[in-house]
Amino acid sequence: MCAVNATLDDRVTTAPPRRHAAPPRVRERAGRRGGTLAAGVLLGAAVVLALLVAGMLAPHVPVLGLAGVTASAYLAWALLGAAVVTVLAAILLMRRGGVVRVAATTLGLAALAGSVVVGWQQLSVAREHRVAVDVGGLFALTGSRAEPDASAAYGEHEGRPLGLSLWEPAGSGAGAAPVVVLLHGGGWTSQDRLERTTTAHATWFAEQGYLAISVDYPLSDDEHHLWEVAEPQVACALSWVQDNAARHGGDPGRVFLVGASAGGNLALDVAYRAAAGDLDPACGSAPPVVAAVSTLYPVASPAAFAAGADPLLGGAARDTAIAYTGGTPEGVPERYAAVTPAEHVTDAAPPTLVVAGAADHLVPPAGAVDLAATLEDAGVSHELVVLPAAGHRFDAAPGGVGTQVWRELTLRWFDLHGRAPTTP
Repeated sequence: MCAVNATLDDRVTTAPPRRHAAPPRVRERAGRRGGTLAAGVLLGAAVVLALLVAGMLAPHVPVLGLAGVTASAYLAWALLGAAVVTVLAAILLMRRGGVVRVAATTLGLAALAGSVVVGWQQLSVAREHRVAVDVGGLFALTGSRAEPDASAAYGEHEGRPLGLSLWEPAGSGAGAAPVVVLLHGGGWTSQDRLERTTTAHATWFAEQGYLAISVDYPLSDDEHHLWEVAEPQVACALSWVQDNAARHGGDPGRVFLVGASAGGNLALDVAYRAAAGDLDPACGSAPPVVAAVSTLYPVASPAAFAAGADPLLGGAARDTAIAYTGGTPEGVPERYAAVTPAEHVTDAAPPTLVVAGAADHLVPPAGAVDLAATLEDAGVSHELVVLPAAGHRFDAAPGGVGTQVWRELTLRWFDLHGRAPTTP
């Protein structure tokens, strides 16, 4: 009996002390603090999303519009974020009211509704042109970018070599492939042939069965105004393509030009001048005839570009235009005319596709509209697509609606205008 009692005593004395639960009032205060913090975070996210969506809906508002059109390239993420914020804020609101929670829910709903409106506008353009948008691709943050299969120097400028890089066509055993030559943007003063977006496009074209070639050209600066040099050098690169494409699986009889921004300006000028017979390459033989050209937000009107109306980007536009031409449109009007694509349009100009952003704060889309009118008057096959709520470099989003629309329309354009083999 004593042993039993001793054992029980041991159990009592060695049992761990009980932890006292926090009083209900303390737990309630902690829960309120956590809920208030979560509501504050959601309100901050809702404010940011609402401002971005407001910029998408009112893209020409200074500063706000620029942020909005930049975000519109990744619209799917904005829509998803607005939906998540709205749902979480609504859950908190149902558990307990409060001004912060009501504001977060309301702003989240507004951002969600605005995102749907902008998405509907952009998808309407895709539907109008019968482009089936890959919904999963809309959420892509990085595109496919393969290293080039080869690189070479095609010429030189002031003793420095000018290079190009090649991505050979997938399935190249099926015969000679069409060739697409890509010209990067950068305001004629920056970037190079391996710029991220250009490389992604080149990789994609190679996956579609093209020999893709990205080309460097001489860049201007405050002391070197190369408006007379860049185009003959691009023509020199085309001459290299004509002489060497076959060695890399390409057909020199089917050459297409692609350019973005300042590269779009060069692509249009070179294609039109070569067709008119007034462009002598800086090296090699006469360049091949360009079958068709496709451009993204091209500087179709260098004078309007130099006007630089945007309060944030206008100064950069003026600086690059002056670096390229050596002056303002008022000071050297003949130079601006010389690099304006519409000035070189003839009825021999190649078929032209232009895709521009309606809310481009850097390159006014009005220049593309005027170019389309000039092409119409000349009887040149052309198509202009203006994407709503899209800004400059909308194709930086690898799977954005604008990127998908431009790529699909470019494939169709090239198929329609010369992609078919030149020989049976």
